[in-house]
Amino acid sequence: MGTSWQEHIEIFWNTAGTKSPESLRNELEQLLAQRPADDSEVLFERASLHDYLGEEALAVGPYREAIAGTLSGEKLCEARIQLASTLRNLGEFQEAIELLRMVGQDSATYRDAQAFLALALHDAGEFAQALQVALQALAPSLELYARPVHDYAGELTAK
Repeated sequence: MGTSWQEHIEIFWNTAGTKSPESLRNELEQLLAQRPADDSEVLFERASLHDYLGEEALAVGPYREAIAGTLSGEKLCEARIQLASTLRNLGEFQEAIELLRMVGQDSATYRDAQAFLALALHDAGEFAQALQVALQALAPSLELYARPVHDYAGELTAK
């Protein structure tokens, strides 16, 4: 049985650190050419490469199109996180915050989203809320003090 398109994409990203930007562009374009240009996953992967190469402004459009398209489940959550991170880097903090809040607690990437949410809130000048989000995301993994850290974090924005 052959390797699926998604497996090829995973291999591409797992080996990306060893390749030049030109090589990455060429290799990804060959993979993406196997699907329609307006396919949401194609748009997402293209945006991801722009991000990876530090071309944040070029990533925004394809991310938006991918999110508006047929992405679902964890891939949609991943796209929201990545677009939000890109927008944060471009100074669009409020939109980044809105996107990150769309990633639900049932998502495998929820804590990832919370980390980026804390960063976006911090950049937006919402320092207490940023610390609250970070501590509440961290609290469940604490060995002895999960409850008090969670409770103290809740008090941060109540003051």
